[in-house]
Amino acid sequence: MRIAPMHRHLSLLLLLVLLAAPPAPFAEDSQDVFGSWTLRCADQDGRPECILFQNLVLKTGGEPVLQFGVGRVPPDTQPTVLLSLPLGIALPPGVTIRIDAGTPATFPIERCEPDGCRAAMKLRDSTAQQLAQGRQLEITFYDGARKPIKVPLSLDGFGAAFKAFMAKTG
Repeated sequence: MRIAPMHRHLSLLLLLVLLAAPPAPFAEDSQDVFGSWTLRCADQDGRPECILFQNLVLKTGGEPVLQFGVGRVPPDTQPTVLLSLPLGIALPPGVTIRIDAGTPATFPIERCEPDGCRAAMKLRDSTAQQLAQGRQLEITFYDGARKPIKVPLSLDGFGAAFKAFMAKTG
């Protein structure tokens, strides 16, 4: 599994805005659910801007713990993964993702903002295929004392959601 880091902060900010937006009331905007994944699209100047994502929130209080999203960062057409992580985490160890029992891949945490820390990477075709065929995505980051926090995300519905994402944004 290989995902290359991205450093286009302005474009990533646009992805974050779409990801954070509440479900839109306008007819040209849509939101579809595929298992554990949500595909949100908005019409931007006649072309769809879409984000495929899963949020993980605390059972008590509903506070966000992690957000895993896939979108496109113009002008590049290759999908980009954007991870939103909580504040107060250790940055130097980075973040590690592992699909099922596969080989873990570690990436840098690029920056922290008032609402959380961010890591972004290109989504390679082979990794998208692994996600589509997988059962669980494990994301590991580290708390302030550098103790690992392992967060499982269900991959239920990812294959169908990613196919719909590619069809709408292709």
